[in-house]
Amino acid sequence: MALRKHKKKVRRPKAAKRGGASRRRQPSRKVARKNGVKPGLSPYQQGHIAGFEQGRRDGYARGVENAKTAVAEQPPEAVLSETPATPAPAIGQLDVLVITAGHIASLDIGIVQPFRELQKRGDFSFAVHTEEEVSRELIEAAHTIIFLRNVEPSSFALLELAHALGKTTVYVIDDNFLEIPANTPVGDYYQVPERKETFRQFLTHAHIIKVDSPELGSYIEAKFKRKVVYFPASVDFAWLDGVERTSRTSGQVVIGYEGGSKEEDFVVVVPALRRILDYYGGFITLEFYGYVPAELADHPNVKHVEGNQEYRSFIRKLKQSGWDIGIAPLAVHPFNNCKTNNKLREYGACGIPGLYTDSPVYRPWIKQGETGYLVPHTEDGWYKGLREMIEDPAMRERIRVQAEAQARGEFSVEHCAAQWNQHVFRH
Repeated sequence: MALRKHKKKVRRPKAAKRGGASRRRQPSRKVARKNGVKPGLSPYQQGHIAGFEQGRRDGYARGVENAKTAVAEQPPEAVLSETPATPAPAIGQLDVLVITAGHIASLDIGIVQPFRELQKRGDFSFAVHTEEEVSRELIEAAHTIIFLRNVEPSSFALLELAHALGKTTVYVIDDNFLEIPANTPVGDYYQVPERKETFRQFLTHAHIIKVDSPELGSYIEAKFKRKVVYFPASVDFAWLDGVERTSRTSGQVVIGYEGGSKEEDFVVVVPALRRILDYYGGFITLEFYGYVPAELADHPNVKHVEGNQEYRSFIRKLKQSGWDIGIAPLAVHPFNNCKTNNKLREYGACGIPGLYTDSPVYRPWIKQGETGYLVPHTEDGWYKGLREMIEDPAMRERIRVQAEAQARGEFSVEHCAAQWNQHVFRH
């Protein structure tokens, strides 16, 4: 995607005017819209909405001010702890400082792997630190400041400091927190009003927005009128080359899934898998790495391995699994549609023929029956797709070979590093 030129000067958000409703007189339609409420509501409803909006803005503002105070009071000689991702070069030698919300897989496959490749080529240095570890001195030492998945108000204060010091800022995001469903621990965390407001501020003020999904890029461009940079994360084939896939002589077909708890995504898949187990009997085995649906956990043909492995160990184990079919269900709604094609990259790199929900996450990458297989996200869609894959071993082998070739060509560390150079660093 093309980038527009970005100015270093950042305008701070204007202080919001207090909204609300009077018992005697409702605000005009113009004033109501300005305060974020809808005309035609009762005074109580308008006051409730305006109060919520004011609370959101006040909470965000307090978080930013507290963070500014903390950064200002930090002594210049503060010593920062090294992160597991990469040792910090000496102050004064940083091309890039990465400020991450946490040490997660997104950090490794999206940033650390390609940055180590650039470092290996020479004339490139970087360091990774969490929000809590960063000082003014470290920001001063870097040319470019990259923020990864940050939503705390204190982290936006660091972006404002970076702008005040004349640094280029990049916001890397691989989930749409404005559309994340609530009523889960993760959803409830990101639905907190001041975190949602911080997310909006990053999308509004960072010089460059980098995403892993074209659908998320289109969403941001439409809603925030910002140009974004899009390219997917990487797979380190140095971790996988030399790892042997399990060869099977039993004639069984093994269907696997890897990932965290995804109850919503499996609502229509569980009954389809039950039908497959009933129809094929002992000819089928299901293996789950990480999450396993409770309805299937006690079935004699279901195996479960706990997750929480270090990423390198995990992906090597995934290749060793030798699954005949890897499934990637994804309920279709605005939050999921903006996700990255992570499972497609991993299944392809590990030589696992993939069966995927027909969604914007996977559709651009799959040639049906050649690099993967797309199914409607319904019980019958999954049941029929599983049967097609089970009963056509020639198609599975074709997908296995071509998906791995696609992964090596489009998702390698070297390719990802070149994308960072071309679209972000411009050298």
